[in-house]
Amino acid sequence: MRLRVLLCLFLSALGAGTVQAQVLKLAANERLAEQFVASRLLKAIYAQAGLGLQIESMPAARASLETVQGLRDGEVARIAAYGQRNPELIRVATPYYHLTSQAFWMKSRQLAVADRGDLRRYSLGSIRGVAHSTELIKDHPAVTLTKEPLHMFRMLRAGRFDLTLDTGINGQYLIARHHWYDIESSPELARLDLFHYLHPRHAALAPRIDQSIRQLRDRGELERLRSQAEAELLLVDLDTFTGLQK
Repeated sequence: MRLRVLLCLFLSALGAGTVQAQVLKLAANERLAEQFVASRLLKAIYAQAGLGLQIESMPAARASLETVQGLRDGEVARIAAYGQRNPELIRVATPYYHLTSQAFWMKSRQLAVADRGDLRRYSLGSIRGVAHSTELIKDHPAVTLTKEPLHMFRMLRAGRFDLTLDTGINGQYLIARHHWYDIESSPELARLDLFHYLHPRHAALAPRIDQSIRQLRDRGELERLRSQAEAELLLVDLDTFTGLQK
């Protein structure tokens, strides 16, 4: 009887171990609204794929370095051009979110930015290591790089440069949260898909995650989750938000 009980306990423990989800440790660019939304979406995507995830928010340049070096299992969301600059990383084929690039300036300056060609007439503030901004500031003669968006917008308000570059959703988040209604924004300068990236050691998981994205998209669940996460934004302090915490 004792042997039978021990055998049952052993088989139960073995069974629990086999169904435990694999957990990946991912990096997200800190203090960015689109990364908050993407983290929410990716949590659902991973659950659909039978995977677990842990997300740590950090500066964009550090997120890239740690992922390339293998200290992280992947990154939550980056644009396609990021993968072209880091070809060793594995891009999950189907995009699951998007971002828009916009310029922001003080209304009192009465500036005019209709397209990306107008940027060369002004000095710019940009966030270091953020791929969509890197594309816009290439070969620009007057760029100030900052570590994070809140500091960048405060520098804009202090007159340190003419324009800031940010995603539309993040810029509007900061304007609304801090009541900075004296800031104007441009039309969309770019609209870019966001992809999930994995370290090469997890290449075998890419098709599985891609299938989950397509299943959630086709059922309309991805769009519902996107709307829900974007609605939550103003209730979240992105300065203290880390990973998947509420």
